[in-house]
Amino acid sequence: MMYIRALVKDDIDQIMHLYKGPGDPVWSKKALEDVLTGMIKGAYLAKVGFDEATGQVIAYAVASHVFDQGDVQHITVEQSFRGRGLGRQLLQGLVDGLVAQGVGTVFLEVRPSNGAAVHLYQSMGFVCIQKRQGYYPGVDGVREDAWVFSLTCL
Repeated sequence: MMYIRALVKDDIDQIMHLYKGPGDPVWSKKALEDVLTGMIKGAYLAKVGFDEATGQVIAYAVASHVFDQGDVQHITVEQSFRGRGLGRQLLQGLVDGLVAQGVGTVFLEVRPSNGAAVHLYQSMGFVCIQKRQGYYPGVDGVREDAWVFSLTCL
């Protein structure tokens, strides 16, 4: 069983040790500490998923917001826990939190090769509005596009 709550300082070290897949982006400890500071100032939301059996962090998600726009910046689920709906729960928690802060539109970007994430976003009502050519560095040196998605929440 898994549960989700807001990020706290004690979660950061566990997040740094999550097993991610090859090519998955990694946030630094400093970046996560900055998110905590931003949460206090009301500019960020961050959720953490736990494995209830072990109490270990198995996922996290971060979003920022300014005025009526939100930006999902990161969602990571430990590779061995993927496919169980935790990414959906984290994303829904972020969207709900952003709406509660007055956000009317949520944006995110994704690699087209991340089929599971693209499917998740589309199934939750996000629509691809833009392609950023060659946005991401590729594992083999070839750059990959970014698809920009948006969700209207009003």
